[in-house]
Amino acid sequence: VVNLYTYSTFSSGKPKTNLLFITHIALNSSRIHLTTSLKRKMTTSKTSTSTTATSSITKSSSASETATTIKKLLKQQQDKHSDAYFNEQSDAARLDELRRIFSKIQSTSELQLTGSTSTTATATATTKKNKVQAKWNAWLKNQHSTFIMQLSNAVKDERKSALRTFMGVIASSPIIIDEGSNSNKKQQQQSSKSNQVIIHRVNEHLVYKLVTALIKPNNEDGIVAEHMLEMLDVEFMSRYRDIQYLILVNIKLVAQELYNEAESKQKKNVGMTDDGDGDDDDDRNGDEIIGIYAENLSRILLKIQLAIDQSDLNPTDVKPKDGTCANYLFLPAKWSNIEHVSDDDEDDDNDDDDRQKDDSSVDDTSDEEEDSHNENNQHKRKTKDQTQIKPKNKVKLPPYQSIGQHRAAIQQATLNILKIQTLPPRSLKSILQALPSQILPNSTNPLRFADFCTRAYEVGGVTSLLALNSLFILMTQHGLEYKQFYLSLYNLIESKVFYAKYRTRFFKLLVKCLCGNQMLPAYLVAAFCKKLCRCALSAPPSGALFILALVSNLIRKHEECACIIHRNGTKMDDPYDVDQKDPVKSKAIESSLWELNALEQHYHPAVSSMAKGCGTEDSKTLMHDLDSFLLHTYKSLFDQERKRAGNKRRSTIPLTFHEPKSLFVEGDMFDGIFDFPMKKSKVKGKD
Repeated sequence: VVNLYTYSTFSSGKPKTNLLFITHIALNSSRIHLTTSLKRKMTTSKTSTSTTATSSITKSSSASETATTIKKLLKQQQDKHSDAYFNEQSDAARLDELRRIFSKIQSTSELQLTGSTSTTATATATTKKNKVQAKWNAWLKNQHSTFIMQLSNAVKDERKSALRTFMGVIASSPIIIDEGSNSNKKQQQQSSKSNQVIIHRVNEHLVYKLVTALIKPNNEDGIVAEHMLEMLDVEFMSRYRDIQYLILVNIKLVAQELYNEAESKQKKNVGMTDDGDGDDDDDRNGDEIIGIYAENLSRILLKIQLAIDQSDLNPTDVKPKDGTCANYLFLPAKWSNIEHVSDDDEDDDNDDDDRQKDDSSVDDTSDEEEDSHNENNQHKRKTKDQTQIKPKNKVKLPPYQSIGQHRAAIQQATLNILKIQTLPPRSLKSILQALPSQILPNSTNPLRFADFCTRAYEVGGVTSLLALNSLFILMTQHGLEYKQFYLSLYNLIESKVFYAKYRTRFFKLLVKCLCGNQMLPAYLVAAFCKKLCRCALSAPPSGALFILALVSNLIRKHEECACIIHRNGTKMDDPYDVDQKDPVKSKAIESSLWELNALEQHYHPAVSSMAKGCGTEDSKTLMHDLDSFLLHTYKSLFDQERKRAGNKRRSTIPLTFHEPKSLFVEGDMFDGIFDFPMKKSKVKGKD
């Protein structure tokens, strides 16, 4: 209007008449503008409805296309064992294409494998009540289950591509949870809809399917290949803490299922043997295959490296925009106004409450002290109320982020595996080997393994050697009382121990058990010294050196046992009974270490010199470093003698100073047997 006004003023020079004319034109233009805007809105609404209709049509067409492609891909399954034209690469591409299709469908929320717990999803479901979507979702679930079945069969065929695809399915199929719906009502009132925290968690059912497919391979022996477990560990278990926890939980479930299956078979066999219709061969094969499956579970379990403390379970390299972190497959939820606490923190709070109850239960003698005590408590409560202006709501961490839940899972998983009676001995030995370093430090109650350790300790042989370490930890660190410990340890000492694979570990524990306890009786120390010296007579030089050093330290620590060295006697008068299993009844304290005199004649000079000095040391002589003696081998002793000879000025080998005249020494019974008369030579000059 202003532009029209200025233009008319400068053109005609009559501003008053032109102003009325301009305002009339402006009003008419505004009416025209309003009518055109309304028309535009009507047209846009019509076009929007048309676009929604076309989008629904395209969506239905895309759904039909996806349905046909899913059907085609699922029908193209090839059997590795029956199909002669099986191509592993094409089948791997088919499974990966199915994974991509299902992940896209899940991202559009058309496929919901589990019922979502979010309030928005349930609200929309109840308001729409679309039967078509329900049928579509049900059909997709059915097709997805067949896809998982085919993928599990491929994993059973020990195909790396199938295992990698299965891990991709787990990564692209999370469970969506709205933490706002699970919180308290006060928190719901305080938080708005925009502040609702929606988190993603790993689908536990898919992890269960993966574990069951791994432990049941389609091969002759039933043992899963090592490269499959290595791939699972490197690419999945060692990287993500939530996957570690869920695999432990599912190992526990599968082991319990195997145990129940074995028990049901055993009950059926008892009933069938009573009727006389049982088949022993089939039953034995069934029990053996259950034990092999349990062995596969134990191999997966022992590859998991658990967190040491709660700080190891905190998310690292967090990217809030992407919603990812380095050590979790799905980023755990975090709230600014909520303090997350673990089970250990709750235990500390309970301990503090118990201490306050104990302090308040103490009886006071005077009323004045009670009044002053009450006044102090009121003053403390006031100060606490003043300091706690902003109370923090403590919420439990999710199970996969709690160190207590991780420890409980590995403990129960191991116990469920050990319950299976048909577990092979090799897997029992591997569990015993990993028990003191990997399982007992990460268990909530290590004493639950006491029965297993004591039974394995009483078996004898290598199994007892492996159980010794765990049993010693339970006795020294967790208060286990085992009266037969030194009796079993005494029976473990044999000549074959010096040639065993785990002899170094056994000798270290033997040193801890004998030298670490100052309250051992004299007859027990004498029995160990006597049996060790008896075994040293047939042991290699490295073992003999270790035994002599250990016996020397024991006699100097327990001076009352010095009588077995200085007592005179012969071998025929030895009252010691080497076949007696009870060290009390062996009568070692009444015997003598005549074995030291025999070891003085040993062919190795180090053993001979050490046997001469055993028991003659004074109180000022330092104790032998037994760890250095454990490092001795045939090769190390040989290299030591070679270096010692090289350091001498004369490194020549001593030889005899006269040439031998015959094969045998003079005076020998065969001397002269090969002497023949020499022929006389002809005299020169005669024909």
